[in-house]
Amino acid sequence: MATKADSPGTPSRLVSGRYPSPGTDTVADRIRARRGARGLTPLDANLLHFPAMAGGYNDLLGALRTGGKLPGDVRELMILRIAALNKAAFEWIQHEKIGRAEGLTTGQLYVIRDTVTPLPPMPGVLSPLQSIALEFTDSVTRELNFTIELGQRYKEELRRSGASDAEAEDLYVEASMVVAGYNMVSRFLVATDVNGLTGKEVPWPLERHEHNIQVPSYKPESSTHSIHTIALKQSPATEWLVFANSLLTNWQMWSWVVPYFLDGGFNYDSAGNDIRANTRRPYNLILHSQRGHGTSGLPAKPSDEDSRQTTIPLLSQDIHHLLTSPEIRAIIDSDGVSADLLKPIHSIIGVSQGGAAALAFAGTNNGNTKSVIACDTSAKTPGGNKAAWAERVRLVYGNGDVSDSKGQDYAASVGMKALSDVTVPRWFPSGSPLSSEREAFMKDMVSKTDVQGFVAGAEALGDFDLISGPHPLYESQVEHVLLLAGSLDGGGKVGQGLKKLKEEWVLKGATQGRPSPIEYTEIQGSGHLPMVDQPERFCEEVGKWLSGF
Repeated sequence: MATKADSPGTPSRLVSGRYPSPGTDTVADRIRARRGARGLTPLDANLLHFPAMAGGYNDLLGALRTGGKLPGDVRELMILRIAALNKAAFEWIQHEKIGRAEGLTTGQLYVIRDTVTPLPPMPGVLSPLQSIALEFTDSVTRELNFTIELGQRYKEELRRSGASDAEAEDLYVEASMVVAGYNMVSRFLVATDVNGLTGKEVPWPLERHEHNIQVPSYKPESSTHSIHTIALKQSPATEWLVFANSLLTNWQMWSWVVPYFLDGGFNYDSAGNDIRANTRRPYNLILHSQRGHGTSGLPAKPSDEDSRQTTIPLLSQDIHHLLTSPEIRAIIDSDGVSADLLKPIHSIIGVSQGGAAALAFAGTNNGNTKSVIACDTSAKTPGGNKAAWAERVRLVYGNGDVSDSKGQDYAASVGMKALSDVTVPRWFPSGSPLSSEREAFMKDMVSKTDVQGFVAGAEALGDFDLISGPHPLYESQVEHVLLLAGSLDGGGKVGQGLKKLKEEWVLKGATQGRPSPIEYTEIQGSGHLPMVDQPERFCEEVGKWLSGF
């Protein structure tokens, strides 16, 4: 039975746990001496079913935790990554607070916890040493796909961090043992259900709320589909950003920039110097997959033949319904009972189809956002685009239209992959620095998009006009607007179109006697999704602009 000095926690569902009284078991006493005020933990209690191993484990883990010379942030980064990869919630819970004490930020912890987004993270979030340590941990933990070249790169980064050749070898061996040892720990934690946490989700380093929110489409009083939404909350006092994805993607396309906005800036400069002491402006974030994308639903086809399942204004309406939904209101509002948003969202940020939705939101804005950032998009369908979207739909259906095609199964299993194979290179043309890992990730995302969701979105993009519609864009009351494009998008035509939009918008505002605070910026060398191929440049431009108000 556990003593008052021990920390027994929730019982394991597999083993009873051993808590020998002080003075009755030398191994348990040695463990208590290392643990200090905590006494025996649920992990120790399970280990004490095998006393000889428990004693050796105590010596091994004591050496790994306190006997080495690896920087504490690097050691804890590797331990936490193992916990995330191996679904060892107990390990994460114990080490997150240690990692924070060693200097890991919320954004860095988010990178460590996110086991889906391909490595490496964008420059500036992790130090070069942290980044190679993360890659090393993955290579030794995930199917042991380790290479000598990776080991050499790790040693080289240790030398760049100030270690001599001999010291780099010692630190490399220590890092290897930390990863090997804590892989053992995580597997034991899961296999013996330490603290009853086997099967429980590994925590995230902030409040993470995931909802499928029911929203209406045609009639305000009738829900027609659900929107998959992720809310990342750090503090009730922190401002909110809302992100809207492009056609053929989902909320995960923003994954490389999320850590930057959580931390409110870069942690390291291009030379690897720590700049975390600089002024920072962290944000809370709302990410969602637009209707028909990811796991978000698509409303049934309306009976009116002239109506569509998706239009750009309807996508904007979905954002409004998300922000006013009980689920999101309870997260945003400190008391959860206010009738309206306590304060406006700091910015709605969208790209491509999501950028058009952000512009539509600006046109109908009722004070719910201070600003809008519209990336690689337009305010109306460019000439020739309707035919181009129709041709892409034909490709998905085997070069036939929807009624004369090879069928839905063909479209889902073959057609969407064919579309992916031509779309991703078009998004990221020659000159874009897109890595092979990100290319594969984006191709997989495109190919898994719901066929009907794509078709509905293509129809929306093939015929929309926010300039002369019922809510003219130029009459928007949004305080700040940023138009942004990758210089390579459409051979430069997308940027040219946004520059023209800015000029016309400013001119219209001047003729109406009101200022139009609209800016345009371009990411040189980027394609259609700058937040994917050059996320560090995207964050630099957007972060600087957002900090101006």
